[in-house]
Amino acid sequence: MYDYVYMEPRQPLFVTGSESYQKFVLNRYGIVHFYRCNTCSQPRLAIPDGCVDMVFCCDKVEPEAHICGTVLKPEQVLTRAHTYYFGVRFMPGYNPVLGQADVMEYLVGARIPFETLVHDERMLEGIWNADHFYTQIKTFMNSYMKIYRRISPFENGNLLVTHSLNRMFESGGIIRLEQLAEETGYSERYLNKCFHKETGLSPKQFAKIIRFQKSVTALNEFGEISLTEIAANAGYFDQAHFVHDFKAYTGLTPKRYRKCLNENEFYEKLKIVYFE
Repeated sequence: MYDYVYMEPRQPLFVTGSESYQKFVLNRYGIVHFYRCNTCSQPRLAIPDGCVDMVFCCDKVEPEAHICGTVLKPEQVLTRAHTYYFGVRFMPGYNPVLGQADVMEYLVGARIPFETLVHDERMLEGIWNADHFYTQIKTFMNSYMKIYRRISPFENGNLLVTHSLNRMFESGGIIRLEQLAEETGYSERYLNKCFHKETGLSPKQFAKIIRFQKSVTALNEFGEISLTEIAANAGYFDQAHFVHDFKAYTGLTPKRYRKCLNENEFYEKLKIVYFE
């Protein structure tokens, strides 16, 4: 099995748009983490992260579930205010619809009803009716692992794409397609074709998302670092390029984004939970 390297994807505007937000980190079986939140009236915008989410709206009257591919600009995914959501975020570039290899290109920017791609009524009912975060996670994993063990996704996946993703993550999105082609011995055209089929994105799009997510992490975790330093560390040519891309992906300038985190109590709302 190929060792898989990945970035930790961030969706901070899910947190700022919620009254409370809990996260349980797994980092196994293609899953980065689970989350649960109680939304408020603020917009819950998804930003580009290269990930697929399975999102379960646990409204007692009208529950619903969707599979949401990565967005390429800010998009509202948790659509209902004052509602409880449970979500599963998968590793960047990972296809969680096990057994359906060609689905990723159709998921980019899409929000597809869960039942269209996954037929598991028992899991849906279990998640919707569970009272606790842990019970929802357990319910999901019981169903998911039955398929995962049978499919063994990484063993059957495209190792060329997995290797290319690893190199992108290791370089922070700075490595160029020409370099990947030279390292692997495949043409740039073939790499583009394989990458798009497996992830729904081109290598160039994925590299930009990795650089962007690296800058989001820096803004979230290092409050005193200057924007110039963040831009340089993330591999942007200059601060103007950084600000342009950041605004395209979030709708906010980096300066306004920092202010948004503080105004909406991001650090107070986000809780990492652990289960024995």
